Parts: sequence; C-alpha cells; structure tokens
Amino acid sequence: MADAEMAPDQVVAGRYRLLRPLATGGTSQVWLAADEVLHRRVAVRRCGLTMPQARALARIGDPHLLGVLDVLPGDGEPWIVMEYVPARSLWQVVRETGPLEPARAATVGVAVLHALTVMGSAGVPHVDVEPATVLIGDAGRIVLSDVGPPLTGDSADADAVRGSARYRAPERAPGDGSTPPADLWSLGATLFHAVEGRPPIAGETPDPPRRAGRLTAVLEGLLRPDPSERPSPSEVEDALRRVVAPPPPAEEHPPAEAVPPASGRYRWAVLAAVTVIAAAAAGAAAAATTGDDHRAVPRPPAPATPSVRPHQALPRGYAWWNDPAGFRVAVPRGWRHRHDPGGVLALTAPAGLPTLRISRPAGRPPDVLTALTTEESRGRLTAYRRVRIEALPGPSAAVWEFTFQNSAGVVMRGQRRLLITDGHAYALEWRAPAAAWPANLPTVTVVLDSFEPVAGA
Repeated sequence: MADAEMAPDQVVAGRYRLLRPLATGGTSQVWLAADEVLHRRVAVRRCGLTMPQARALARIGDPHLLGVLDVLPGDGEPWIVMEYVPARSLWQVVRETGPLEPARAATVGVAVLHALTVMGSAGVPHVDVEPATVLIGDAGRIVLSDVGPPLTGDSADADAVRGSARYRAPERAPGDGSTPPADLWSLGATLFHAVEGRPPIAGETPDPPRRAGRLTAVLEGLLRPDPSERPSPSEVEDALRRVVAPPPPAEEHPPAEAVPPASGRYRWAVLAAVTVIAAAAAGAAAAATTGDDHRAVPRPPAPATPSVRPHQALPRGYAWWNDPAGFRVAVPRGWRHRHDPGGVLALTAPAGLPTLRISRPAGRPPDVLTALTTEESRGRLTAYRRVRIEALPGPSAAVWEFTFQNSAGVVMRGQRRLLITDGHAYALEWRAPAAAWPANLPTVTVVLDSFEPVAGA
C-alpha cells in the first residue's frame, strides 16, 4: 500500500475508511480515517519504523504519545493506526496566538521529555522533535507525534516543511539517527521557539533567548553545542518543574530551627506532563458518576482562613486550609469553601471554577489503581473520555484523568487522585473547563503537592 494509492473514501485493511489528509511531508501522509468496526475516528500513516519497533511503540501506552491501535504490514515499512486527537501543533499555536509564557512552555517541555524518555526505554527513536510534531490537544492533552520521518499539519507553508533542520542538534548530520543528547537539543530548540516565536539561530554561539524569563537557564543548558555539556534528562525535568511551579523566595522560608519534624507526613510529588500533568479525586463516588457539574459556591461565602503551620512556606498568593477532617491543603487566597453532606470539602475559585473536592472515603481499598478503574466502569458522565489511569510514585497513590461535558454543555477536564497514607484513604478531584486546563497547571501543581494529613488527626 503506497502513499500514491491512498485517496479519500478508500478502505484500508477492510475497516479504515480514509476521510482526508491530516498532515504531509516528503513522500508520506497522515490520514484521518473512520474505523467502520468500532465507529470512531483514527489517524493512519506510514511510520518509518521496523515491525518490531512498531510493535514496541504499540506497547508503550503513554498519555503523551498517540496510542497505537493497529499495525498494518506494508512494502518495507509498516503502517500504523493511531488514536486521533483533535489538536493544533505547537507551531500553529505560536503562529496563531503568539509566544507562550515560560511556565506554559515548561509544562509542554515536561510532557515532551516524558514521551522521549519512555520511547527511549522501548528502543523506539523519534527522528525529529520540533514545534510541528508537538500537539496541543483541544482538551489540553500534550502529545509528541510523528514517530519516524517528520510531517507537518500545514504543507502549504514552506517554513513548516523545511523546519526540521533548524531543530536538529549541531552534531547530527541529515539522515543520522538521534541520540538522547541530540533529542535534548531539539527539545531546547522547540521550547526556544515556543517562548521566542522563532527557532534559534544556527551557529557556534548559542542564540540567547530574550523572552524566556525563568526558562532561560534551562534553554541555555539544552542548547549547548557540546553534547557532553548538556544536562541529563532528570536534571532537565527538575528544572522545568521549578519553572512550572517555582519555590517560594528564600526570604519567605522560616529559619531552620523553626522547622519541626514532619511526623507521619506524606509528600506527594505531582507528575506534570502533561503531562504534565494535574489533580483529582472526588469526595464521593457520585461526584464522578452523575455527570453533574459540582460548583462549590459557599452559602454564605466564606474565604479560606487557615492557620499556617511554620514548617512549610508557600508561594505568594496561597494560604493553608486546615480541615477538621485531619488534613491540610494550600489554596489560592480568596478561594471559598463549603462542607457538603458526607464530609466532602469543596474549595472553589471566586468565579465558580476551577473546583477542588476532598474527602476521606469509607474503608481502605486494597489497591488504589483497581479502585479508580472500578469507579470509571460505574460512571455515567456525558461525552466521557479517558485520558489516563495510572499509578503514581510513592506508596498507594493513583490518578484517573478524563474529559466530559457538564450540564451546561461545556467540555470539562477532571483529574481524580486516590491515595492511602497514615492508614487513611483520601480522594481529591480537580475540575476545570478543558480550554483552561494548560493555564491551570501551575496552580494544580502547587495545590496538590501541598496536600498532607495532619499528624494526630
């Protein structure tokens, strides 16, 4: 099955009816197709990989990579059938709306870095990382696409088609395979474009960024001409996460002698990717299964007025909420609270969204991942779609992320987290309009990373 043979309305492998081209580059194309067996839309393309590599890619199942649904043998190179994610490329986003703020660009960087890491572990190369191959989904999901020869969604724009060379590490010649340090350089060039609105200028002297703010040091490290001088992937991830959610200024930290031991304290490191990556878990199973949009507007309004414990400082603009149920969490100042029946704490922004709901479910599930999967199977959310269900680092913690449509017809995104610590189960759920999800990620990170049981409660 050659590209030249592909045409609208053609049926591939007896089930995938081609609808229209999604992207093109060189001699290859990606097509939007209708799966006539499962009645869903998919993307079909020649992947430029060997069959073993294509099978390895299909086994990855990472939220920052397009899911592989089928592999079709071809002449020399297999074809892959992938999930279809309505999205714009990072290149299109910058062209249409302007450069990204450093924190948002860093969120994109965490997601792409995660995708590159899992691909490397599976032995699958990504030939070119560039703004045209990073997708920003309509629901906020960040995906690294185009495994194999690079494509672009705008074939009429010559700069987009020829862009790959401008994001290729200086040590890589055309046609060379990639290496982890070369991928990091390409990531740096991609993030440079995200904040500057253009790729870095080629040359022996790195092109200094001008709009990168807190991201400047990360870009300078990634774009070092000598591969041996570039930071490691783990160092890059740590630095990007500090840009997404910077620590409080040094002067706001209490003196060392004022920091008591945190007995029984559970620190929950939040995965970003986007990623990156946000918070969840409803206070009651009904919150995730009825399809209602729970807007936590207090009656009467009451601001969160916590008492700050001295052993953890917060970024400016946040305050502690100490709950009688035996936990505390940092929330933006001005957020309101309400205790619903059943002991569910609802915290909400003044505008009504986003919302955070926290509860202590009855009992202690033996496996948090299974518990979330069971909740999903019982759900009745309108236009529900799973983004991911996966375990989180640390003992007994898992996340379920999803999109749905609320009663007003707004596409929402939620993230439900379930964790067990100090012998108690806790459920947290963050809900926000899907269109605002990327902008909410810095707040989500601060809030969820701050959650902890209160010793002795």
